[in-house]
Amino acid sequence: MVTLQFRNGRTNVPGLAWLLALAVLLFMPMMAAAGESDESSAGAEARNAASITLDRLVETPLSVRESRESARRAVNELSQDIQSLKLDVVVLNKDLRVLEEDLLFPANTRFHVFVSLNVGRYFLLEGVELRLDNQVVATYLYSSEEREALARGGKHPLYLGNLSPGQHTLSAFFFGQGPNGRDYKRGSSLRFEKSQGAKFVELAVVDSEARQQPEFLVREW
Repeated sequence: MVTLQFRNGRTNVPGLAWLLALAVLLFMPMMAAAGESDESSAGAEARNAASITLDRLVETPLSVRESRESARRAVNELSQDIQSLKLDVVVLNKDLRVLEEDLLFPANTRFHVFVSLNVGRYFLLEGVELRLDNQVVATYLYSSEEREALARGGKHPLYLGNLSPGQHTLSAFFFGQGPNGRDYKRGSSLRFEKSQGAKFVELAVVDSEARQQPEFLVREW
């Protein structure tokens, strides 16, 4: 034990200095240990943060690719479902139209009129007017796309209705451009007998090479 002595009311300075030096020697190892502990903790936290950042850098692209693949598969499956649903709707609409025709136009009284076109040089069809027993039942104007479809062998359903059995007269009037671009209008008629069952009539426009002009025919099926 260090005893401080006072002489003439003064502190013994060499003794106090020795005591302070001893205290510093005792606390230095503790401070060093504490510093090392703080440095170790900070280093560990830094290493953990670096590890997490590295993991994120490595895992993020993989996660993005997996998410994209999953989203792409979901979109493809949804697209297939939509296409399947569209096909079902088309089939359903077709069945509904057939059912509607059966209800509105029974087979015993059904009457169909179609237009066919086999021209290219002598007539440009623009429209048709149809009269049944002197009453106008249908008129139609044709676009260039529709004329092309008819020229490829298509048939246009011009009229569908009910017709009672017996004698009837059908008249068709065709108008368009004839040879040399002149306005052209021609008519053709058919007197026919409607019996039990459906009846089909075709309005045909054909080129006549021999006469070098169009011909307009009304014929039964």
